[in-house]
Amino acid sequence: MLFHASIPARDAAKVADVLAKVWRGEAMAFPPVPGAHVVFAGDERATTLEVYPDDRTLEPSPAGVAIGRGEGRHGYVGDHVAIASPLSVGEVLAIAAEAGWRAQEANRGDIFHVVELWLEDRYMVEVLTPDMQRDYVARVTPSAWRALLAAGPQAPGGVRA
Repeated sequence: MLFHASIPARDAAKVADVLAKVWRGEAMAFPPVPGAHVVFAGDERATTLEVYPDDRTLEPSPAGVAIGRGEGRHGYVGDHVAIASPLSVGEVLAIAAEAGWRAQEANRGDIFHVVELWLEDRYMVEVLTPDMQRDYVARVTPSAWRALLAAGPQAPGGVRA
């Protein structure tokens, strides 16, 4: 079970505010990391996303993780998160439009659907509405994955080598 994750942003406050709307949660400053914000889903698991300025790094230290500074990420990134939302597809798309960011409904190989919310038009968050969550939980299981692998290699749409 995932409790929290951190994601990069150029404008951590705006990204946190948008994610709070998607979750119907709350965003606020995250003092351990200068310039960062945290988004609380408000669910029974205390699910949170920490939104760090994209030039912050996490580095090992004898006292525990240390916050460093590196170069900011530019352009698209290869990591993403999938989150549950109580909202409809239309509500998520409206929030993205209000923020000025791209969003679209997408099919993940006829296994499940998501709304791709492109934070700052570069970092993808897969948002799953209640119906999408039911399909995901029913279809993304170890046995279903084994069956998919046994069917042979299949490149998902849009994947470039």
